[in-house]
Amino acid sequence: MIKVKTFFISNSFAISAHERLDNKINTFLIENDVDVVDIKYSVAATSGSNGGVSVIPSAMLIYKTKD
Repeated sequence: MIKVKTFFISNSFAISAHERLDNKINTFLIENDVDVVDIKYSVAATSGSNGGVSVIPSAMLIYKTKD
C-alpha cells in the first residue's frame, strides 16, 4: 500500500531547513520498514500580523509499506 507522510519545520532558517527535514525523514525511515517512492520538498511563505514573512519548509514522503 502506498502512503504519504508530511514533515514540517517551524521557525526555520533557510540554511538548515533541508538538513533538519532530512533528519526527520531519516529517523522515520530508520524506525519504519518502508520503501521510498518519492520525496517532494516545498516552501510556503506566510505573512505575519506585524508585516513580517515566515518561511515554512516541508517535505512530503511517498512510501510503500512492506505488508
